[in-house]
Parts: sequence; structure tokens; C-alpha cells
Amino acid sequence: MILCVNLNAAIDKTIVVDGFELGVIHRPEAVKSLAGGKGCNVARALHTFGEKPVVTGWVGGTAGQFIEKALQTEGIATDFVYTDFESRTCTSILDSRNQVLTEIYENGDPVPPEKVAEMVAHFREIVDDYEAVSLSGSLPPGVPQDMYAQLIEIAHEANVPAFLDSSKEALLQGVAAKPFLIKPNETEVAILAAQEPHTLAEFAAAAAVISNRYETIVVLSLGKNGAIAARGNEVVHVQNPQVEAISAVGSGDCMLGGLVYGFSKGLPFAEAVVQGVAAGTANTLIIGAGQFKMADFERVQATVKVEVVRSA
Repeated sequence: MILCVNLNAAIDKTIVVDGFELGVIHRPEAVKSLAGGKGCNVARALHTFGEKPVVTGWVGGTAGQFIEKALQTEGIATDFVYTDFESRTCTSILDSRNQVLTEIYENGDPVPPEKVAEMVAHFREIVDDYEAVSLSGSLPPGVPQDMYAQLIEIAHEANVPAFLDSSKEALLQGVAAKPFLIKPNETEVAILAAQEPHTLAEFAAAAAVISNRYETIVVLSLGKNGAIAARGNEVVHVQNPQVEAISAVGSGDCMLGGLVYGFSKGLPFAEAVVQGVAAGTANTLIIGAGQFKMADFERVQATVKVEVVRSA
């Protein structure tokens, strides 16, 4: 089993509108609500692969009940810590005519110190039951910025690999705890490497610097240009095929789900990265965060190209 930590859970609502404009009334083409937050999306991707993920984190109120029940209805197990306040809602408005996405994400209420301590204790109690753990997303208000670092250190003690996908200070402190893998974006790579890469070669060099500095695998998504992945001085460029994307919401989470799945199955480095890139690309072909069809995944995977940029 794989534990998916989702500290900032939400109801993810996607509204599809033909030609979105400010200040006018719209009649949506479609509305879809899912249990959301990046960890939920990772779990959804893993479930598609046939894994048995379990989602943990904080939920509360009627929104929290929706999140928990929706996950369980999808066949995804939960092990939440409950709060007295309402979980948040994140709204994505997809303009289907112009393929433009507008996102409105609530911050959520502050998590009190006693609930932070309860989550840390709960994680310590359960983590050694799992073969891997993913830690995804932003931290809710009130949660210390070293929260992911704390959980990664606990995972180390249990000899469980931790996969981190966060940002800002939570990422900076988390990577210092040396997770198994991180999935930064282009801006975060520049901060972590203390250099401004612009070309594929420069991104590859920066990823190698970060991988060596923090003793972690680095997977950098470059959108239509695929991904750069570094394990020490070993660097590959994985190029996804060009597809007619419908929605990119949750693609990064599907990529992380594919990476967790690939590495947990013991696949070679490049092959595990291909799993992530193919899952992220397949997610763009349907509406729904963290969702893809295995037929799309297999078709994409068959056409992904791998270039060795540097050898170990």
C-alpha cells in the first residue's frame, strides 16, 4: 500500500464554460466535483494503476464528509484526522473555446497546534505499514513550514521512501530532509540550484546540482517539453508526445502518482520517469483532476521518447 498525505484537502470543482467572460452570466457545459487536494489526485492516479492507496490529512465539516465519502466511493481508502472547521473548496473554470483555465483556491481555516501534533503522531503510528509515502501540496494556515520535513524524517526512521511535491518554504525545508524524490517546477529549480536555467541543457545541469546537493531524485516537468529527471549525475530527458489536451488540471499529480508507482515497482530509473510522464500526459485528455484512462496511458507510454543527457 502507498500512503498519500493530503494536508490541504478540498472539494475540487471544475466548471466548463464556452467562452468565459467576466461580468456576465454563464450556463456551464459541465460541472464536476471531486475529492481534491494534490494528495487525493495522486491517490486517484495510483488507484487507476491498480494500487491500493490510502489518503491521510485533515478534513472537517460537511465538505470534509464529502471528501471522505467521495474517495471511498471511488474505492480509495482514507485515514483522516478530523477538525472542527470546514474543509475548503477550490474552483477551476475551464474556457473550452479558448482552452484557458481560471482557478480560485480557498486558503482554508488555520489548523490549531493540537491538531498538527495529532497529525504528526498519527503519521508516526501508521507510516511503517506502507511501502511508500507521497507528500503533496501546500500547507494549510497554522501549519509549521517544516511539517513535510518532520514527516520525511519519520518516514526515514521507518525506512519508507518519501516523494515530495510542494513549493516555497515547505519545499525548501522538506528537501533538506532528503526525501527519495522531489518534483519541483521551473521556478523552484532555479531557487534550489541557485542559478537561472533557460535551455534544456541548463535545466539538466541544474537538476543534477540539486540531486547531488540534497541526495534526492529530481523530476522537473517542462510541460510540452516533457520532463528532466536527475539521479545524481545521471540525467535523462523524457519527451511526451504532443496531444490535443482538454484539461491539464491534476496532471502534475498524475505524474507524481506514476513516479511513485514506477519506483515502488522497482522499475529502472528512466522507465519509472516514463510512467510519470505518460500518466501526466494521459490526464490532459479528459476532464477531472487526477484522472486518466489506462488506454490513453498505454498509448502515450508507447510513444514517449527517452534521451540520456548525462550518464552516471
